Amino acid sequence: MIDAISDVEDLRRHLQWAIEVEHCTIPPYEYAMWSVVDPDSAVATSIKYVVREEMLHAALAANLLTAVGGRPRFTGDAVPRYPEAMRHHDPKVPLVLHLAPASVELVRDVFLRIEQPEEPGARPEADRYETLAQFYEAIVAALVRLGDEVFTGDPHKQVTKGYAGHGGGALFAITGLDTALLAIEEIVEQGEGTHTSAFAPVGFDASRVEHLELEPFGFQGAPEPAHYWRFLDIVEDRTPLGDVHPMRLDPSSGDLPEGDLRDLSRLFDACYSLQMDVMERVWGVGDESPLIDAAMIPLMNHAQKPIALALQRELWPDGSGDVAGPPFAWDPMPLDEMRRSARRLASVFDLGPTLETLDQVGAVLSPAP
Repeated sequence: MIDAISDVEDLRRHLQWAIEVEHCTIPPYEYAMWSVVDPDSAVATSIKYVVREEMLHAALAANLLTAVGGRPRFTGDAVPRYPEAMRHHDPKVPLVLHLAPASVELVRDVFLRIEQPEEPGARPEADRYETLAQFYEAIVAALVRLGDEVFTGDPHKQVTKGYAGHGGGALFAITGLDTALLAIEEIVEQGEGTHTSAFAPVGFDASRVEHLELEPFGFQGAPEPAHYWRFLDIVEDRTPLGDVHPMRLDPSSGDLPEGDLRDLSRLFDACYSLQMDVMERVWGVGDESPLIDAAMIPLMNHAQKPIALALQRELWPDGSGDVAGPPFAWDPMPLDEMRRSARRLASVFDLGPTLETLDQVGAVLSPAP
């Protein structure tokens, strides 16, 4: 039997785990999303909403950790390495996360299991959990037992900016027990829903949070399927998958021969690693950080995305017919080296605004004297 969370230090450790658990789902979901040939299709849009909401969940977990006096980590060993068993998970059949192109089998055998609703009456599990809801229930039990006195973090370091909003939910400051429980409710119910309802609830109990202006869980207050039920619609062909690019399973820059394609793959990893570093810096400052608008969001949308799409247009050089894909590996590179690489590779590949984005990030990370 796993021990309950014992004290505030143990609570901080588990909230860091929560960040890592939420983070580890994002690259597999995003990789599958990018593999769909029609980016405007219902299936690509549905997975995109899940990706954005998982980003929201990781941010809420970071706010929870900050609120109880912890410092969120997004770098180094906090970054998943694919393939990787889902962290702190202990189902009867091991769940290994891969970067893989979308398929009904992937959604059925991996994505549905990540978002599996808990069975009625299931016990909280602080580690080696069966479902994510049971893991979060162990955190809820600790928060309720320890009470408001554990919320010793600097409220100015809460991050409430930077969430794009599609699909739904809200990124808000954690200021005490009520908002902490609210954040966990949002994370769990957006992900799993329940065994009996495909929809995450619309709106919160206003009497609990009168001081907050929130619009969860659906975008603009509309009902929206929880992640489990979005994925079930794909498996049962209510949301047809359509054509998919044959993206490489678990691509690695190190598996490529020296040359432009390997350099492009490494540039993606460097941009991803820089974004993780920027996120750590952001949660060390809070909403006043200029990095939110000048680095964190641009790196994701205007550097990683165009590089990922450029990789997708290139054949993997082994005759398999696979195309390349983003490895999502922790592989930092000095920013000046990243900019030189992007400048050179832009003459070979269509990198969109990548170079301009790196120049912008460089300006805010190393402002002129």
